[in-house]
Amino acid sequence: MSQVKSAIVVGGSLAGMMVALALSQKGISSTILERAPKQERRGAVLSVHAGARDQSSLAHFLRAIAAGDGRGIESWRMIHQRLQRAVEQDPNIQVKYDVRVKKVSQNGTSATAITDNEKYTADLLVGADGGHSQVRKYVNPEQPTAEFAGYQLWVGIVEEERLPENLWLDQSTPDFMQYDGERDDFLFALVTPGMDGSTQRGHRQLGIAWYDNSRNEYLYQSGAVKNNQVIHSLNGASFPNDLKTELRREAKRCFPASYAKAVDIALENNFMVGTPISEYVATKLSRGPITLVGDAAHALTPMTANGFNTSLADAAILAELTDKYSTGSKIMTEFENERLPIVRRVVQAGQSFSRSYAG
Repeated sequence: MSQVKSAIVVGGSLAGMMVALALSQKGISSTILERAPKQERRGAVLSVHAGARDQSSLAHFLRAIAAGDGRGIESWRMIHQRLQRAVEQDPNIQVKYDVRVKKVSQNGTSATAITDNEKYTADLLVGADGGHSQVRKYVNPEQPTAEFAGYQLWVGIVEEERLPENLWLDQSTPDFMQYDGERDDFLFALVTPGMDGSTQRGHRQLGIAWYDNSRNEYLYQSGAVKNNQVIHSLNGASFPNDLKTELRREAKRCFPASYAKAVDIALENNFMVGTPISEYVATKLSRGPITLVGDAAHALTPMTANGFNTSLADAAILAELTDKYSTGSKIMTEFENERLPIVRRVVQAGQSFSRSYAG
């Protein structure tokens, strides 16, 4: 019988919430420590069904929460809302927002997270704290950081109702289109349901995923990338005016009028984020009762369309292992044995695109 009754989850985004929900199904209580304050975040777009290969009832459970009734491309914000609602309704899960984890440690039987103000101890600790993971520095100090892939992604999402009515997309518009820019860049233009689930004209959302390998100077000048490592993303409010002008001009020349206007609105309202793409091919996932999941374990190019599904599998498999092994250290050892070869292949599959596109 498992001795594991409690867990600390560092990071409260999609991967962290799925881990907590999966562990709750096994009777394990979790405390999620999320660095950001509780606020609505816009994110980008993804499909929770793309490439799905569920083989367990727990994986199906997580996907049903994340997907709702949706079967196509949806906004990250909507998926986040569904998971957050489920987490907040689960009596086994407690969420602490605006909490920065400074240090993690373990004594072989339990794990500890130290924040600015408190100390948390549990049987397991899961690092779901993204591409700039603090937990990764403890688990694998010889390989603590992800590497810059050599290009960036301008992402944003705009409600269709913000556009002039004459630019609303036809009802028959495909959910996904690609348009070439003028500097070896290209736009993935996506149509998603509105936040109320509506797919009617004027009530949807337009997603922007603009791949760009030609403006990396902004990343280095801003400090977003340093020594071939991604330090942070670029918030729309920090975009220099000449960059905004350049992006608007190219969008107007190269992309359909509806998406050119969506780019303009995203820039005007600081909805756009510049995300330097990072990649992390792990050599180690676990240390004692501590492990990594999500982007902390396998940062990869969005071109693989595998980030969400790989994170969902992390959560489901980790929780399932608590039925088989009695201690946190044994669970995490088996988790690494099972997941490490798989997540390495997922990241490496995207590296051929990255190396070609980044030149």
